[in-house]
Amino acid sequence: MSRISVRILGAAAAAALMLTPLAGANPARSATLAPHRMATEMVTPSGAALPASARGIDAAAGTWERFVEVGRSYAVYTPAGLLPGTAVPLVVVLHGCTQSAQDIALGTGVNALADRQGFVALYPEQSTTDNVRSCWNWFDVGDQVRGSGEPAEIAAITDRVLRRPSPVTLDASRVYLMGMSAGGAMACILAATYPDVYASVGIHSALEYRAAGSTSTALLAMINGGPDPQRQGQVAYAAMGPRARVVPAIVVQGKVDHTVWPVNGDQTVRQWLTTSRLVSGAATGLDFAHPNASRDGLVPGGLSYSVRTWNDGSGRAVVQYWTVNGLAHAWSGGAAAGSFTDPRGPSATEAMYDFFVQSTR
Repeated sequence: MSRISVRILGAAAAAALMLTPLAGANPARSATLAPHRMATEMVTPSGAALPASARGIDAAAGTWERFVEVGRSYAVYTPAGLLPGTAVPLVVVLHGCTQSAQDIALGTGVNALADRQGFVALYPEQSTTDNVRSCWNWFDVGDQVRGSGEPAEIAAITDRVLRRPSPVTLDASRVYLMGMSAGGAMACILAATYPDVYASVGIHSALEYRAAGSTSTALLAMINGGPDPQRQGQVAYAAMGPRARVVPAIVVQGKVDHTVWPVNGDQTVRQWLTTSRLVSGAATGLDFAHPNASRDGLVPGGLSYSVRTWNDGSGRAVVQYWTVNGLAHAWSGGAAAGSFTDPRGPSATEAMYDFFVQSTR
């Protein structure tokens, strides 16, 4: 067990961490961020951004910059050696409860993957002012719609990073989104409410769109699942409005997760299958019981897993579902340096990025 850095919590205790009500929240949070009033926090005396390795962010060789906007902070990782003028993807990573931008970067290994694959990573960070446990408020109805609360703030940060002056050009058609637990639930919300911003979404150990509307219903949903996923698929489609498009989704779920129970992985997949079918206008197809492809795997010396994939009419992967046997509430294949990780599983980080790059907006 020493190889596993999972924080094992009882379901009730973990739910309490995830669902702690807002403390000192500002109900008048603006949907649009104020002008950028602070540059880099973490700098050398000369003003250059520090190497990520100097900040303890895994072994990555690029630069880790931290910014603060009114009411929201975020970090940006830029690999070394990206050629000026070459457009690269942007991957947005949302942490879970009690985590920070640095913690999720350490646990997922996204920065090291960015070094290998050549993309920039963005880490929005929740404020303890908005949630005392640093949870994204996925269960708050004001944070589940476009133009309001945290979805609007995260989308605004994404836009700010895309537009910021930089030698590196970011490709706005290749903005990908991934999240763990509360961050995964918020990623699901963002994919439904901002399909014009995010090309594809990765949802790890989380819930379907609008699975709950309060802390009490969130606790029930985490254990028993949310509302009917077909109905929630329709709700997500309605949330897309005139911007509706198929947002390819990859879902990762641990089979022994007793914080966000496995039923939620199934429901999230069913919800996105319904949403994608409605967007495409297909009368049939994208049936949960009949994936287009399925395979089983085993990490040497680690955990076994199954992968199911559903394709659209042209053969493009629309939804992919990874279920990992023996995985609790932890990032599959994550690094022990982070929290809520299990190195024994297949790499969710690599699986998500491999899925992402098949899509553009």
